[in-house]
Amino acid sequence: MTLTRARDAAGRDGEVRSARVSPRAVVVSADPAVRDGWARALEATGMSVRRCVGPAVSCILMEGSDRCPLLDEAGIALYHEPLLVEPFLSRLRASRSSAMVIATRDRYRIDGDHEPSMSHVIARPAA
Repeated sequence: MTLTRARDAAGRDGEVRSARVSPRAVVVSADPAVRDGWARALEATGMSVRRCVGPAVSCILMEGSDRCPLLDEAGIALYHEPLLVEPFLSRLRASRSSAMVIATRDRYRIDGDHEPSMSHVIARPAA
């Protein structure tokens, strides 16, 4: 939560109010239907969500970087489990992002849409 100072119509400072910052997530799956379903499920809870296709398409981590802009913006990253194979898993663990990385399975809701089923946290080396 961030504190902001409200201003009146004349631009004068007024009361201090809190500005809610929505939690940020990134969902990562090669399947667009899975990505979009997971994003919808998280957005319904008030999260701000970005989408990524994963390491199969020009992944900056696989190109040698230790930073990913999507991970840097997120507090949580849900990775579709089929993507979490070596050498990508090693690159992901070595990244300098502070996002919590969670291996995630896909699950169908009763309405037929996709939703994330979180499996386990991907352990990262201690800093």
